[in-house]
Amino acid sequence: MSMIERYRKKGGFFQLLNLIETTGKDKQEKFLKMIAEESPAWESEVRKRLLTIDKILSWNPTYLAEIFPRIQPLQLAMVVGGLPPEKAEQFMKILNFKEKRQVEEVLKEKTPSPGETSAGVMKLFSEIRKMEAEGSLKFEKFDPDMVVPEDIEDRLGKGVSFATIPTGTTEVAVGNMPPPPAGIPSNVAEELTNLRRKLVQLTQENHKLHHDNQTMKDKLDQIKKIA
Repeated sequence: MSMIERYRKKGGFFQLLNLIETTGKDKQEKFLKMIAEESPAWESEVRKRLLTIDKILSWNPTYLAEIFPRIQPLQLAMVVGGLPPEKAEQFMKILNFKEKRQVEEVLKEKTPSPGETSAGVMKLFSEIRKMEAEGSLKFEKFDPDMVVPEDIEDRLGKGVSFATIPTGTTEVAVGNMPPPPAGIPSNVAEELTNLRRKLVQLTQENHKLHHDNQTMKDKLDQIKKIA
């Protein structure tokens, strides 16, 4: 049987994502190469939606604040302890005060092994996928490329194109925006911050509308082909 044949059924794409996300880096690349040899389209769509630490660190901190409290401090510490210094520092900046202190306390006592780091990363990925399944984490609000259409297996089989969010509409997280200029009145600074939050909100809504519009267009194209 081919690498992707068993995953062509409804729900198979998620199963394949889970398989690849829960394997080591070398094995991941081996799987992706095998998929690419069978279907470049499958490989492209799988790779686009794979969870990685770099991808998680690029997300709006507002949404990360919903994820990290569901992860035990020990497991977060295993993730942080296995990262290169610059990425570890970036990760720690996202944690709230309590989470950061707990992680630091764990790392004072223990240096994680590669296996422990891998287990921590897998737990983080697993929790994100669980939140996605529950509907408590909606990728369309902050990373539309991670959204998996319900009929993705059918669309891949028929060669139907997927929506692409224009790169010019990439969300800018409020947490990554520069602070208001020094010396301006506090009420003006507060108003500027509110306007920035509104900008992020409108950008998110624009992403969702674009995605929904493209989904409807793809469905219409399918209906026309059947008719």
